[in-house]
Amino acid sequence: MKKTALTICVLLTAAFSIAQQLLPVFDNFRPLKNTVSVNQRNVWDDFADEFPLQNRIVIPGFTWHWAGYAFDTIFIGQGRIMAEKNGILINIGMFEDLCDRGIGTDTSQSPIAYKICRRLGKRILKVEWKNAGYFEDWSYRGYCDRHLHFQLWLYEKDSRVELHCPSEIWYRNAATALRQAEARLLLPEGQKIFAMSAK
Repeated sequence: MKKTALTICVLLTAAFSIAQQLLPVFDNFRPLKNTVSVNQRNVWDDFADEFPLQNRIVIPGFTWHWAGYAFDTIFIGQGRIMAEKNGILINIGMFEDLCDRGIGTDTSQSPIAYKICRRLGKRILKVEWKNAGYFEDWSYRGYCDRHLHFQLWLYEKDSRVELHCPSEIWYRNAATALRQAEARLLLPEGQKIFAMSAK
């Protein structure tokens, strides 16, 4: 009986994991309004070295689930969001080395902000990166000629994640990172990767 129950739990967890995806939503990019600034007009590159933890932490006011694990605190990074609880780490977003297009100067050109849409039981955490550059461009040329705008939305109701970006970005070289967006679940026994699904 115990073996049957364990098998059912494993199958349900596996089914839930497969069902959860990072979904791209292509629409006219609409910048968020009435947001909380993450970088507060400071030039950013490697968040851990540049901003105090309290600037990067968001407590959305709801518990968000991924692959059977529950998270209630989100950390914002350079093109991704992270959540950690009881040694389990989820890392969602772009796995490119993004940076502020104002890198090398004192003026930020790439604001990062978030807002929480408060509808009871249907809250959404929206995190936005505007005009983000590629560190690779800056390191080779001394400036960031490519850029991208995108938002990651986390839903309270069904715990889904959406990647919002302008439709034309998907086809340009500037959007290479968008094709590589994924969720990484880091477990004590190893890493599971949930690639972006273009539905």
